[in-house]
Amino acid sequence: MERRRREGSHEMIPRREPRQQKSTKRTGHKVVFILGTVLLVGICTVAMLAGLFMMYVRTTLAPTLEVNADDYTMNLSSIIYYQDRDTGDWVEYQTVYGTENRIWVDYEQIPDALWQAAVAIEDHRFFEHNGVDWTRTASATLNFFTGSRATFGGSTLTQQVLKNMTGDDGNTINRKVREIFRALEFEKNYTKQEILEMYLNTIYLGQGCYGVQTASEFYFGKDVSELDPAECACLIAITNNPSLYGPMSTITITREDGSTVTPRELNKERQEMILTRMAGGNDDVGVTGLTYLTEEEAEAAKAEELHFTDGTTSAQDIVTEATGGANVNSWFVDQVLRDVSADLADLYGITEKEALNRIYNSGYNIYTTLDPKIQEIAESVYEDRGSLNNLTSASGQLIHSGITIIEPSTGNIVAMVGDMGPKSGNLLWNYATDIQQPGSSIKPLTAYAPALDAGAVSPATTFDNYPVRLLNGNPWPKNSPNTYTGWTSVRNGVKASINTIAVQTLEKVGVTAAYQFATENLGLSLAPEDMNVSPLGLGGLTYGLSTVEMAAAYAAFANSGVYNEPKTYVKVLANDNSTVVLEKETEQRVAMKETTAYLMTDMLRRAVNESGGTGGGARFSGMHIAGKTGTTNDNYDRYFTGYTPYYCAAVWVGYKNNERISYSVNPAASLWRQVMEKVHADLPDKSFNRPSSGLTTVSVCADSGMLATDACRADSRGDRTVSYEVAVGTEPTTECTLHKMVDICTEGNCLAGEFCPAESIVQKGYLDYVREDYGESITASDDAYLISTLEKAVAPTETSPGGCPVHTSAAVTDPDDPNGGLDPSDPNWQPPDPNDPDVPIDPDTPTEDPSGGGDQPTEPDPNDPSGGFGDAGGDWWSGFWGDNTGT
Repeated sequence: MERRRREGSHEMIPRREPRQQKSTKRTGHKVVFILGTVLLVGICTVAMLAGLFMMYVRTTLAPTLEVNADDYTMNLSSIIYYQDRDTGDWVEYQTVYGTENRIWVDYEQIPDALWQAAVAIEDHRFFEHNGVDWTRTASATLNFFTGSRATFGGSTLTQQVLKNMTGDDGNTINRKVREIFRALEFEKNYTKQEILEMYLNTIYLGQGCYGVQTASEFYFGKDVSELDPAECACLIAITNNPSLYGPMSTITITREDGSTVTPRELNKERQEMILTRMAGGNDDVGVTGLTYLTEEEAEAAKAEELHFTDGTTSAQDIVTEATGGANVNSWFVDQVLRDVSADLADLYGITEKEALNRIYNSGYNIYTTLDPKIQEIAESVYEDRGSLNNLTSASGQLIHSGITIIEPSTGNIVAMVGDMGPKSGNLLWNYATDIQQPGSSIKPLTAYAPALDAGAVSPATTFDNYPVRLLNGNPWPKNSPNTYTGWTSVRNGVKASINTIAVQTLEKVGVTAAYQFATENLGLSLAPEDMNVSPLGLGGLTYGLSTVEMAAAYAAFANSGVYNEPKTYVKVLANDNSTVVLEKETEQRVAMKETTAYLMTDMLRRAVNESGGTGGGARFSGMHIAGKTGTTNDNYDRYFTGYTPYYCAAVWVGYKNNERISYSVNPAASLWRQVMEKVHADLPDKSFNRPSSGLTTVSVCADSGMLATDACRADSRGDRTVSYEVAVGTEPTTECTLHKMVDICTEGNCLAGEFCPAESIVQKGYLDYVREDYGESITASDDAYLISTLEKAVAPTETSPGGCPVHTSAAVTDPDDPNGGLDPSDPNWQPPDPNDPDVPIDPDTPTEDPSGGGDQPTEPDPNDPSGGFGDAGGDWWSGFWGDNTGT
């Protein structure tokens, strides 16, 4: 009974599922939920990425997507113009059509077998896609990410045309994406036939041959229209790798099994593969489905013997004959192409290489600043290495040089030469635009002009020509030669290129202000690391400067302080010669006061024309000239930047690999003179611009630069009063504190002592200044005129009691016998020896001046305010910042 109840109750309880089954269902729901979430997140992520990508396409790629083939039509050469100085008319100088050996041929001249071969091997779905073969692109992408060795390019013929035309061929994802979208856009505007024509005229086929016409004549000696299918397939076989498949390539290829094969043999293998594909395929890659040739025609073409010219006709000769002459541009035209392509790249958001291709092919009209007469003069001097006596280094290196000539009033670059010797090609390395160390030629720009303009110094300001401080235990800076002249004016510091004066001038105005002046006012591309005393004061820059920068900066001195941005062209018009593509307005700014420019010019004129100036090698008669030399450590670089009222030019000279330059004068100054003397041969001499106001003339002490005193005029070297022209407001207002009157014994040539008689004592001016003692090797030539030197000479020592060497004790005279027992009437009587302290002196008897009269003041040389102790020095680099400095 009990059991039934249990059974009955059991039947009434609902049936439960097994625990394991329930758990499985819950897990399934979770999996579905997770997968759904992941899928949703993935979809959202893809959508977001797609949105971002489209935004990137619209904002970044869109401006560069549309390519106009008219900009790259190979038969539209651009024209370079210059302006005739006499008439003002624009005159055609030359045409430019690139450095590639290419002769354009129209589609109608091209045999069908040539484009068919290209389609068969490069893009067999060419007539089916709209610019991008998505199947091939996906396969190429998969191969890229999986690292498959069987990789192949995904580019269609359309994409290759764009790459060849524009020069946009960087190996980046960004470039590939841009190319894909460009291709899609390009095929909306051009037919397949036009694309094939462009492709066959732009491909590179080895041996300097661009396009099928040049290649046909080079390899087969015939016009492209005469090629048969076998020859067509042979040419197209080259495109994959011209070095590997070029039938005239001279390399030898070693295969994995050790056997060797020639490029001509490889070309033959690839030619046969192309012919097979033209007949429908069935090679190791697959079936193309094309039927350009029958199998019989393909086999006949494979069996045909090809006859090559084997180099009897060069590709360059072909192009020279077709275009009417060689295509080697002048150095100036090269720079115009670089400048215009850079500006076109900025304008269109394209690469400079692509922009350069547009210049070669778009029929632009480029109006330049060129003066062909000056360019010809510069090239004639530079082409002849005899202009520097065929200068070579100790190891046999040829000397290199670059020059830039600028018109100061406009900033126009009128001529440029980038190296010595005949120019052998286009867009070569240009030493005129390359950055090099300027040495001391930078001092006027980074030390003297900033200080003058700020009123921190004037030409009359003086500094002690002596090292400023000890650096690593050594006096710094040093001069070259190792000569120091004591108190020296800024004017003479510029003339003789004295390092110590330049450094102290810079420190007077401050490094920050000088750096700002040089970079912002004068456009110098100094590095932040150059904001220091040694680079700005001595010239050893982190990187260097180009002759373009240097000439433009110095031109501001000649242009009354107004700086003009240098330029090689003024405008670029489209091929209709009316639509403005680029326009180069004259960008100018007031870089400095007129008085600063004039005073710098006056000092730089002295550097060229006066004795003791470093720039004498640039001097020629009949013209006002101003300029500054530069020499770097170990004579590795020589510089000269100079100007006349007409033109400013900067010249660098050096070796490709640093070696000492040994030449009788500064070779940069020599080249400058040889070029500029011819440039100015027919120009009348005229003075530099002088400000109508703002200048005053002051008489100052040559040593202190302050108003002269009686002590200055009584200097033992002669009257130290000199005149200087300075800017109003910078003239000194206080009297000289450097000179001091002292009593000098004329007989002992020393400070007068207690025993020196009054009749032998005179007052003279000496310098009351104590100089740091840096050792015997550092001595200034004015040490003899320091009071401290006089005091040292009469100071007692272990071997000398000191004092006047003549008057060592008080003289005693017998009043009854003033002649010491001698009768002056006696014919044997001699006057007493004044140098013998034991012999009494007759005050009425004249005595010889033991100094020979040499201590008497002399009239100062107006051209030598130092009184015969002229500034010496020059440039020397002590290794402060690893920089190079010089004269």
